Amino acid sequence: MRTLREAVGDATSVLVCTSSMGPENSCVELLSTTTPETTVLWVTYSRPPSACIETFREADASGSLSVIAVGDMPTETDGADDVTVKSVSTPDDLTGLGITLSQALSTHEDAVVCFDSLTVLLQYVETETAYEFLNALTGHLYAADARAHFHLDPAAHDTQTIDALASLFDAIVEREDGEWSVRRRQLLQ
Repeated sequence: MRTLREAVGDATSVLVCTSSMGPENSCVELLSTTTPETTVLWVTYSRPPSACIETFREADASGSLSVIAVGDMPTETDGADDVTVKSVSTPDDLTGLGITLSQALSTHEDAVVCFDSLTVLLQYVETETAYEFLNALTGHLYAADARAHFHLDPAAHDTQTIDALASLFDAIVEREDGEWSVRRRQLLQ
């Protein structure tokens, strides 16, 4: 049985299609390969920063953690003074989120991004708006040579929405019968 990290391979932008109600082990697997020089930028729409810190530590990830909390949620870090927390107060403020992410990417040479819920994002903006934002964001990620994964609950969206967003990513991973299945986008060489 191969791990999620092995299944993803060298893909730099990954859409993780799993239930939002299931266990959160995909982040643990994807973050466990960080190095001491890596900064994990965690964009959270659905979890308080303290929960992100707990998952980061559970992954035994190296490097540092910076959390961007989106929406009206507590920003306490439960005493984790080494964690930076920024906030974007309005969930539909994609300009503010984009600026905050761009600033974070420009200050960290080796970055890994976890975007914890495209499903929640899509509760606040239309699919077309989300697509445009993610298209620009993945461009910034490629330019910064950053790796990223984005979570989406496929049960919450129609096929058209999933297919539209999936076109932006190098790989789409799903959990089927306890195994990770991967679809990769064919890139021009």
